[in-house]
Amino acid sequence: MTRYRTIVLGLGLLPILGCNDDKIAQLQKQNEELKAQMAKQNAASDLDLQAKCSTAAKQWFNENWAGTSREKGTIFLDYSNHYNKASNKCFVLSEYHYNSDFGGPGAESWTNVMTLMDVYENVKYANFSENHITHFKPTINVGDEVITCDVQGDKCKTGDEFNNLVRPYLTN
Repeated sequence: MTRYRTIVLGLGLLPILGCNDDKIAQLQKQNEELKAQMAKQNAASDLDLQAKCSTAAKQWFNENWAGTSREKGTIFLDYSNHYNKASNKCFVLSEYHYNSDFGGPGAESWTNVMTLMDVYENVKYANFSENHITHFKPTINVGDEVITCDVQGDKCKTGDEFNNLVRPYLTN
């Protein structure tokens, strides 16, 4: 008799268990749809943050460098920007090349300055400056001299090292 009751009870629970399987499948489908919707919203949010960073970087660059571009000795002046999602910061890397007056007679010289800044907090994260000298007499002789190379306290010796150290701020 007990065995019969167990069988009847089991047969009575089968429809309920089947419904639960349907509900679980439905909930899993809804969960996947919600995940897809959230991914779209996150992508839109990321694009919005990148656009705001771009606008802020342009404004920062114009406020801090606009007059420099009109100086007679300016060879090159530009910037790039990146919204770093991991740190929630907007970075701008400015690069400025200008004619210099070192190296003496018969030499041409110029200086390269690169600076990595947090646009919103106006905090300097990295600084690089290097002199380039070309002597034409008695023979052509080219020399580079790194003046400053610092990325958040990490010292570097070359432009390539500087670029490798700032890359994590400008990618993700």
